[in-house]
Amino acid sequence: MVLAIILWIVAAIVGFTGASDRGIAGPLKGADFVHFYTLGHLASSQRIAPMYDGALLHDAQVELIPESAPEIYPPVYPPQAAVLFAPVSGLSYQSALLIWCLITIAGYGLIVWSAWKPVAALLPDRTFVFAAAAAFAPFWSLVLHGQVTIIVLGTFWAGWLALERRRHWLAGFAFGFLALKPQFGIPLAAVVLVCGDWAMLAGAVSSVIAQAGAVWLVLGTGAFTAFAESIPMTLAYADVLEAKPFLSHSLRAVTRLTPNWIGLPAWTALSAIVLWLTLRVWKSHAPVRVRLGTLVLASALVNPHLIIYDLTVLALPLLWFGAYLQEPGRQELAERYWTAVYWLFALTFMPTAAAIGVQASVFVMVWLLILIVRAVEADSSTLVPRVDINAPVTARA
Repeated sequence: MVLAIILWIVAAIVGFTGASDRGIAGPLKGADFVHFYTLGHLASSQRIAPMYDGALLHDAQVELIPESAPEIYPPVYPPQAAVLFAPVSGLSYQSALLIWCLITIAGYGLIVWSAWKPVAALLPDRTFVFAAAAAFAPFWSLVLHGQVTIIVLGTFWAGWLALERRRHWLAGFAFGFLALKPQFGIPLAAVVLVCGDWAMLAGAVSSVIAQAGAVWLVLGTGAFTAFAESIPMTLAYADVLEAKPFLSHSLRAVTRLTPNWIGLPAWTALSAIVLWLTLRVWKSHAPVRVRLGTLVLASALVNPHLIIYDLTVLALPLLWFGAYLQEPGRQELAERYWTAVYWLFALTFMPTAAAIGVQASVFVMVWLLILIVRAVEADSSTLVPRVDINAPVTARA
């Protein structure tokens, strides 16, 4: 608890104090929120061209927030991001940032509480759980950057609630909002296609169509054309657009240390292994939350572009895995797990990339995946047969 309080005091002083749009330490308040604020204004005024033209986008950004002139944000987000933030156009930058930070904090708290309640008997120390959640470096990085990863976290959470009720179409509809950051959807796509979960696929497609409809109503078809034309440029300069190594936390951050002709195939091969392990857990008799938690962890590992604030999504699997391993008979794995969680917390905070070129948190995440796969497979022959969450619900007399 003390650590969480200290971290948030320091973060608030560094990130939000000062009368101007820059904090007293120099960084721009909200950092990435500047980009979403600009997109919201462009959507509100139906100015499509600047959304996907780097020079025009920067001009619009500086016009709104003059102090942001040194910051350059590439036009990589789909048009629904602009529509989502259109309501902020009537607010000042700092007012809009404050509201978004409050939404992020409240949403995170609600999600952590909701995910913890079903496993509270196994993790009864509520103060410890919420202090750890508050002290998780990716979370306060998310707030300081004003990023949108809370939507990704909320998407996985809503999908989990639907899957627990065996509402696969609704789960797919929720997962469809990963279209805002589609790189998180790689493991989900593999699970849906390999397992033939067509109800979930139909829900996801319906969700994307609904989002496209909202974009069409606000911006028209030109937004889709402009976004599609920007994709080849984004892919061509993907490595150039990458964040500093100490901010990157996925397998691609490791393979990027090698020449691309080695790194890209290596990332593909490692991602394939992660997806294979994920599918093994998904097809097991493990609880829904453990299977979905494994998918969330895999979505971070195989993500080709994952920044520290994106690791906020691990709040769900860290809770669920911890509870699962606290069950009787898993004490040995539980000790290893909590040690790994301790190091994950430490290594998301420590810039190990300065010494070894990559954040060591990536290796801890791989170890967490291996531990949960071991636990699930160890139970496969001893627990009662699972209820297949991919099977249709049948009526009972």
